[in-house]
Amino acid sequence: MKIALVYDAITEFGGAERVLQTLLHAYPYAHVYTLLAHPHIIRTHFPSLTKNTLHVHPFLPYIASTHTSFLQAAAPFIWNQFDFSSYELVLSTPAHLMCNVIRVPNIHIQYIHSLPKNIFGILPPTPLQQYTHYDTYCAPLYRRAVHKTPYILTNSNHMKQTIMHHTNVRATVIHPPITLPSHLPFKKQPSYYMCVSRLDTQKHIELAIRACTFLQLPLMIVGVSNEPRYEQYLRSISGPTVTFLGYQTDKEIYSLYQRAKAVIFPSENEDFGMAPVEAMAHGVPVIAYFGGGAKETIIEGVTGHFFHTHTYQALVHVLKKFDSSNFHSNILYRHAATYGEKKFLIHLQRYIDSIYHATSLSK
Repeated sequence: MKIALVYDAITEFGGAERVLQTLLHAYPYAHVYTLLAHPHIIRTHFPSLTKNTLHVHPFLPYIASTHTSFLQAAAPFIWNQFDFSSYELVLSTPAHLMCNVIRVPNIHIQYIHSLPKNIFGILPPTPLQQYTHYDTYCAPLYRRAVHKTPYILTNSNHMKQTIMHHTNVRATVIHPPITLPSHLPFKKQPSYYMCVSRLDTQKHIELAIRACTFLQLPLMIVGVSNEPRYEQYLRSISGPTVTFLGYQTDKEIYSLYQRAKAVIFPSENEDFGMAPVEAMAHGVPVIAYFGGGAKETIIEGVTGHFFHTHTYQALVHVLKKFDSSNFHSNILYRHAATYGEKKFLIHLQRYIDSIYHATSLSK
């Protein structure tokens, strides 16, 4: 079967790119289409991709790669320049750049990571959007794309509800794949809290920083930022117990988990949230805001704790009472295993098989 995997952009390595890695493990001969691809990310995380299997739009100007709102406004027109007529199956994974608006004559499955939130008013409009109102044509095109195929997947019940609200389409939930260690890693004496996240405003890392600074608790922050002003703000409010570690390899993060008391996850409405589950896979409990996908993956008192008001004071209240010895690493690991790569691929392949079975019966 000739398969195409369509991604918005491969310019960083996060949850969406981990899904792509898993898909390429399952379908190593699939072709990958994207608007932008950072050479370093490809070399480091997708070395099997070649000029014959990676298709990047060749004529996007530099301004498009550095001004994502410009690229988002143009994306519906750019995606239509790709030809997918030779593929039996196309799997698109749309988020900000709406790669699901492609034209596909055969079977098209959409695995929606996230809606383009500024387009649908979930997040504030971008400056370009405020000036040009490009959402007035992007939103209808997106809805039309979702209605074009009955094969709509998403990563959480939270996203399922969001998609239904904004497009009136019912999606099927298949949780994204979590990379699990082969066995429960060895835990050392817990000595600090952690945040493992891209440093952008949607992640609300400032809540963790303010709470740990107020309580003088050690906090390790792993991640880089595409928003220099936000990172500068985070550093300005950080006390002496907060350490910014920047980019860390997976191996380095796994080593940090060995001494972590808990991972703090303060995002308000994360679509799924892979970081909490990855922490649990390493025997680390999670303290999270009660919102988004975290409500599905964290079990209160068993795999972590919630704070229910999105303020640092509410997080302080939970941290004051937190005791890592109340959590059992084996239980955390087993819970995370229910989100492993094998589970993801089994559910996805069953879904694909059901489509082809139904298609063959209709002929």
